[in-house]
Amino acid sequence: MEIIDIHHHLGALNGGSLQEGDGWQDRDYANRIRIMDANGVTASAILAATGYIQADGIKDTMRSNDEVAAYRKRDPKRFPIACGIVEPLHGERSLGELERMKHELGLDGVVWHSRFQGVAVDHQLMRPLLKKVRDLGLVPLVHTNAESNLEAVWRLERLAVEFPDLTFVSLDALTTNTNSQLALDIAKRTKNIIFDTAHVRGPGYVKNFVEAVGSERMMFGSLFYSHPASYDHCVSLEEIKAAKITDADKANILAGNAKRIFNLK
Repeated sequence: MEIIDIHHHLGALNGGSLQEGDGWQDRDYANRIRIMDANGVTASAILAATGYIQADGIKDTMRSNDEVAAYRKRDPKRFPIACGIVEPLHGERSLGELERMKHELGLDGVVWHSRFQGVAVDHQLMRPLLKKVRDLGLVPLVHTNAESNLEAVWRLERLAVEFPDLTFVSLDALTTNTNSQLALDIAKRTKNIIFDTAHVRGPGYVKNFVEAVGSERMMFGSLFYSHPASYDHCVSLEEIKAAKITDADKANILAGNAKRIFNLK
């Protein structure tokens, strides 16, 4: 069974990059592949770290995006998707970085984690960035974790309504029972948000979601950092496998939707 995980961060939970001397990417790669193989994951998207140190401002953002591109280059078969990051508070400088991400680095998408970035998901500074993302054909991946009001999933709904020609990937929306129900209500009202499965709360929820809005609106994402390792055994993957849905629906969630959204062969 083909499985593509669209929620792997390149970095550490305690502050962004793993730059602890030479060879940090080698150590990260070995650990990440070990966990993927143990869970039967075919391929993963590599997302830029959030909460990274920005002592040098946009230069640090550019370095982070360079690291993501280099990581994908070392093994494009296992990591066919690479997504960088831009900061809303960098203003117009972020527009130029989006251009560089697309045309120089060949990245596929942009990830935002608003509680680390100082502005809400639907802040006005996001509008010009999303317009540029749309024009460049990048995929926007937006964290909507219930732990932060800056990332409230209803804020992403506002953007989805305002940008109907963009397909958003909502990360972490299933962090609580309440947020999971709100995410499902929003999925019923909007057609252009796909929700990842990080923190999914049981196979019954997967079944209810698929019956309500279809398996095309959910994709497997585990939320993985390799330092320290977020998990050894991926519970959310088992919840999908255990859900009482068709094999075709499982195939959509586990790989098909990611291949469609990111134009993978």
